[in-house]
Amino acid sequence: MPRTTDHQKQEKALIEAFMINAVAEEEARLSMPSPDSSSSSEDSDSCSSLDSSNVSMSTDDSEGPFFELDDFPEHLVTALEELYSQCYLNQHCKIPKTLENVWILLNDHKENSPDIFHSYTGLTSKCFDSLVDIMQNHPAFQNNSNNTQMPIDHQLVIALFQFHHYGNAASVMKVALWAGVSYGTV
Repeated sequence: MPRTTDHQKQEKALIEAFMINAVAEEEARLSMPSPDSSSSSEDSDSCSSLDSSNVSMSTDDSEGPFFELDDFPEHLVTALEELYSQCYLNQHCKIPKTLENVWILLNDHKENSPDIFHSYTGLTSKCFDSLVDIMQNHPAFQNNSNNTQMPIDHQLVIALFQFHHYGNAASVMKVALWAGVSYGTV
């Protein structure tokens, strides 16, 4: 399930505040007796007293907004402007990363400690090398841009690490931190 961003949460709260305010104002307007209403014994339904000219919602199929910006109280407009004037609500901090774990796994454990290599990838080093050879010429691993692609053995060991683990150890964040890559790379 997608994560709800702080921007989305704050926007939802502001819209809900507007809607609650609009409902409260409409209820207050409906509860006030109209000056031309008679005090006859007829029971009238409060919903029937809605004047369509006061309702800003549209029933046609136009693609305009659900409500006009003029309907927003000024403090909500200001809060929305402030919310969207920033790209990020929280200050970014750099996460230190290193490719040492991948390098050690591929250059040391694969040959010198096959049991450790197998515990990370679920494959023997011979099977891993065969898989890399098969994948080497696949178009998905060819890159015609100026940005170099991560070596296939690195990509494969990261994928196998995630496939071979489960639970919290297989989360994108944990795998990315272990491999020294960004979350989007995993």
